[in-house]
Amino acid sequence: MESIIIKKALVLDPQSDHHGQVRDIRIESGTITAIAPELQASPDAALWQADGAAISTGWMDLQSHFYDPGAEHKEGLKNGATAGANGGFTHVVLNVNPETKPDNKSAVAFLQSQANDFDCTIRPMANISQQAAGKSLSEMRDLAGAGAVAFSDDAPMNQTEMLRRALEYACELVQPVISFPLDLGLNSGAQMHEGVTSTHMGVTGNPAESEVMRIQRDLEVVKYTEGRLHFSVISSAESVELIRAAKARGLNVTCATTANHLRFIDEDLHGFDGTLKVMPPFRGKSDRQALRLGVLDGTIDAVVSDHRPEDLEHHDVEFSIANFGMACIESTFAVALDALESESQEEALSALVRALSEGPRRVLGMEKQPIMPGQKANLTWFHPKQPWKNASITRGANVAPSRALHENEGHENALNGNPLGTIRGIKSFRRD
Repeated sequence: MESIIIKKALVLDPQSDHHGQVRDIRIESGTITAIAPELQASPDAALWQADGAAISTGWMDLQSHFYDPGAEHKEGLKNGATAGANGGFTHVVLNVNPETKPDNKSAVAFLQSQANDFDCTIRPMANISQQAAGKSLSEMRDLAGAGAVAFSDDAPMNQTEMLRRALEYACELVQPVISFPLDLGLNSGAQMHEGVTSTHMGVTGNPAESEVMRIQRDLEVVKYTEGRLHFSVISSAESVELIRAAKARGLNVTCATTANHLRFIDEDLHGFDGTLKVMPPFRGKSDRQALRLGVLDGTIDAVVSDHRPEDLEHHDVEFSIANFGMACIESTFAVALDALESESQEEALSALVRALSEGPRRVLGMEKQPIMPGQKANLTWFHPKQPWKNASITRGANVAPSRALHENEGHENALNGNPLGTIRGIKSFRRD
């Protein structure tokens, strides 16, 4: 790897002695060797420079889908990893693949063997239950040994006994159990949030209570088992309050929301745009504000993409039969920053960087590497004030429409927040 000098970047890392300072950073052979107000570059050094840029510990997307193996045409590992790096991520955690259901060592080992082969590092999840059927526990210890960083079925866990057993077993492991907090029994055919908008559209809705009831149940199981649980994506104001109170009581719980849940609400679906059809659904304005405040105060530990690319066959169809999900890993930072800045210009950037770097690693029980000399380079270089450049790499046909991404609550406003590049040890990636 060539020597790299990052010039005049604002360091955003509370664990670093240089936090909040504009610094030059030298990386040689994958290691940070010097940080100072001014560094001289050797003739063979690559200069990374952009006035007003910032640097943080590398971002980690805690929940994404590349559908490989089984449905590689939707994304694939190589293309998905490049899309992730294009979004500023040094690491992407792959949620369980519905095509292969990774409930055995070989399935996890296949992904782990390619972890460092692409433009960002891949980390696999494994299923909680065998075949994601919710009936028998997978061999969680073996899966952890094969490289799984967390356990999820990417679906609601309806059997309370299964959750109890998973939490008890995982007490001996570093890897967390992840809950998809929805009780679909309230309305199994829901297409969006239940409210005035769904009524006007004539679309079956999912009430916020379906999420709240499941979180209430799960918190009781956490209390009983003294286990550790992560909620994959929360979407309602009451969910934020429940988790905030649970943390105050000392329960070992964490949670995430998506960048898109910080931006969109149910009213945005008025045009029957299947791109905005996600689960859990976008809810009301008060829910969105509660999510934003939850990220700002740290109640919500991580902001994720929940990248779910689809092909035209499953996306360009009637709203009622379109698959859930958005292809959004590349727009995550800009979308989330714009949403949070509408609540707090002063706190938005630091809170979002925390939710993209420190928060995901804390959820997974991983240590965060400070930006200091002697540390292996794991960095995301970005510009918080530069307009986001939509240089889409994802194969997903369900990328959020340009109109939706560039409208800021009723008026045209280009999104700011542009990832510029990443460095992972001896590997680097720069956006064109």
